[in-house]
Amino acid sequence: MPYTPGIPQYRPILALVLGLATVLLLGLLLSLFHYEQLSKVMRNDGSKLFERVVQQVGRELDSVYRPPMQALNLLSLSPLIQTDSLAERLNYLPLLAQVLQDNPQLNSVYIGWQDGDYLMLRPLINPGSQQRFAAPERAAWMAWHIGNDDGHRHNSYLFLNADLKVIEARMAADEGFDPRQRPWYAAANRADPQLVTTPYVFFSTREFGTTLARGASDRAVLGADLTLERLSRTLSQQRVTPSSELILYTGDGVVIAYHDPQRLQHTVQGSNTLEPRRFQELGSTLLATIAQDGYQLQRQTIRELEGQRWIIQQQRIGIPGSPDSYLTVLVPEAELLSDAYRLRRQSFWLSMAACLSLLGVTWLFCWRLRRDR
Repeated sequence: MPYTPGIPQYRPILALVLGLATVLLLGLLLSLFHYEQLSKVMRNDGSKLFERVVQQVGRELDSVYRPPMQALNLLSLSPLIQTDSLAERLNYLPLLAQVLQDNPQLNSVYIGWQDGDYLMLRPLINPGSQQRFAAPERAAWMAWHIGNDDGHRHNSYLFLNADLKVIEARMAADEGFDPRQRPWYAAANRADPQLVTTPYVFFSTREFGTTLARGASDRAVLGADLTLERLSRTLSQQRVTPSSELILYTGDGVVIAYHDPQRLQHTVQGSNTLEPRRFQELGSTLLATIAQDGYQLQRQTIRELEGQRWIIQQQRIGIPGSPDSYLTVLVPEAELLSDAYRLRRQSFWLSMAACLSLLGVTWLFCWRLRRDR
């Protein structure tokens, strides 16, 4: 009797098709599951890594502010506060110099008395500062002293060598500087024993910066200057990826430090007055977009900006004596997790390769089964 085609004849083919489909489906499901689990782990690990970065930045900023403030606290107990003449005050220049040597982030340290007397010491550590004051070649330090003698103001620059010996004394033009009228003096008299001012223009160098100030009984106010450039340099060292953004600012948006210090100041239109920039004025569309949400937010979020995903953290930084200060850190997710993304891609393609290999083995097995029948 001749053979009649029927269903049994196609059983090996059906088994082959079902086997291939099952293997492929299971492989795809396992690969997708693995991919999704890796994505969750990456997001969790990325969030923890980001929090550690923000904490590290906070610790670095604390190390910038706290030691000089502690030094000012000790200076407030010094007999320097009780001196009345330049001859007496020169004996305490080594003490001021030690504060500057221990805190290289400081631009200068000084004291203003309630009668208008003033003493500042600054290091002349680079050719720029030496040229600004036309300092002698061997000068390593410059002291600026204002004193009153029988109602006459004496305004002088003292240039000192590395051993703090005077190598040149020079009468300086009286430009009307009065420490009692400066922001740091007035603020220290109104506030707690110590404070950090909002950014302003320094009188002697026309640089932007903040002042750490501390009242010394009712007789004087001590101060130490931090330029925004130096603060920004500290912030720049904490950048974790090439495109990340770090910004320190006050509660009303005035920028204290930014990783690109060249953007920190601008001239007010129609005048020669310099002012610090606000958060949204730094020339970054990314920061301008974030500023629209508010300056005083404390959050961690992810936003799609400028064609990529950004991890954003805004939080208040507790600097003793300072006005409300906030830190914003923005990092592209792809840069922060670049190694994790690479491992995830490799893992996915390895899983797919394993699926294809298993698919080939299954096909070969079914083909041999069909041939044997």
